[in-house]
Amino acid sequence: MGQPFATWQSKFTSAAAQATGFLALDIAPAYADSLDWRIIQRFRSPEALALWRTSSVRGQMFAELAPLRHPAEAHVDDETLHSLDPLSCITEVITTVVEPGKELIFRKWAEAIQASESMFPGYMGTLVQAPVSEEMQYWTTLVRFSTPVQLDAWLGSTDRQQLLERVEPDVASWKSYRLASPFAGWFPSAGDQPPAWKLTTLVLLMLFPVVMLEIEFLSPLLAGRHLAIATFIGNAISVSLVSWPLMKIAAFCMGWWLRPAHARRWQREALGVCTMLALYTIELAIFMLLF
Repeated sequence: MGQPFATWQSKFTSAAAQATGFLALDIAPAYADSLDWRIIQRFRSPEALALWRTSSVRGQMFAELAPLRHPAEAHVDDETLHSLDPLSCITEVITTVVEPGKELIFRKWAEAIQASESMFPGYMGTLVQAPVSEEMQYWTTLVRFSTPVQLDAWLGSTDRQQLLERVEPDVASWKSYRLASPFAGWFPSAGDQPPAWKLTTLVLLMLFPVVMLEIEFLSPLLAGRHLAIATFIGNAISVSLVSWPLMKIAAFCMGWWLRPAHARRWQREALGVCTMLALYTIELAIFMLLF
């Protein structure tokens, strides 16, 4: 990310956070190393969002963005959505309690630290959420990077330490923790993490035949046992088989699709989806014929 755009996005986050009804703002690339970026703005009501979208502040911010855009792009796509699936990456969640009356100072500091972190390799966007109620008086920030190594490089950087020292007098307390892939135990943690939807489709591919075989062969053996006990035994076997060795084998065989190289990326993505659909069809055909 270039310095001018890094500065612009941090200013945009700060401006949106001051709008009436602001809940959260999420800035992220379409995918790792993409030149296309998404800005997702969440407000308490459609009316609050409409006020922000028509505000002069927002108009001015997009006017400042125009010189930074790629010459081939003719316009900024702008639409209202109910939801959008998050990108797969490593996320650090930071909750901050700001000293009363120092919210403006904190927002200015958040603008500076966002501009700094966005210059580090692997940066995948930031989500900033204002306090949502009287009972939850803290700001929530999600900082995303492509890999744990790249996130740790930012967290341990001198730039970040200096910025934290600068804001310390204005912050009552803060804490952070890390979110990783929901299937982290089944896939190597090194390198870019595959999107969750890919991992889910692979789990389904491996789990379906196991469950079908259990229904056909294991269920008759457990017919005389209590339903809870029989279900527990079946689930224990399914989880054990899927966790090892089936998912390891599947991840190895489909690694070219889970983490496609940037060269010919979209061809690999399309081929991978077609491969998964074909494998689903084969599984269904086999079990429909056998059982």
